[in-house]
Amino acid sequence: MKKLLLPLALILLISFKVSAQEDNQGLKGAWWALGQLEFNDDEASDTSTFGIMPVVGTFVSPSVTVGLGVGYSSVKVADADAVDAVTVMPLARKYWNINEKFYIFGQADVPLTFYDGATGYGFNLRPGVDFFVSNVLTLEATFGQFGYNAISPDEGDAVGTTSLGFNSMDVNFGIKLLF
Repeated sequence: MKKLLLPLALILLISFKVSAQEDNQGLKGAWWALGQLEFNDDEASDTSTFGIMPVVGTFVSPSVTVGLGVGYSSVKVADADAVDAVTVMPLARKYWNINEKFYIFGQADVPLTFYDGATGYGFNLRPGVDFFVSNVLTLEATFGQFGYNAISPDEGDAVGTTSLGFNSMDVNFGIKLLF
């Protein structure tokens, strides 16, 4: 952990002089990319999971961005066949600047997940913070989720989950690249 903090601290110190926005237009027209890569192997439940979802987007105004994530996930429990899914997630974010480098944002996303024999859908609002390390790199974190997500099998009733939570102990960190 200490080996990771030292390079991160150096990047932060070096980039304090770099401006994250241009005059008047801010980030309008800038493209960005981030993503998720996950692998878990839980011996206690004999479950393994894998997931990948790259997300790209663009700023349509100085403080609003739209993006799209397309991903693949797989869950395997014991000796059963793996359950594979493809997810398409359009999203929008509104940013509010606190100072030149620090922003808070609200994200709205609509994940659509396609399984063999079922479809998932939802709507979520997620609060977050974004720190502009330089004009091409930001560190961001989301914490909490307010939304509804459901899985609808081809046969039978849909099963949904309502999420109304703000949990500062369950923070999702990310690195976003601007280009």
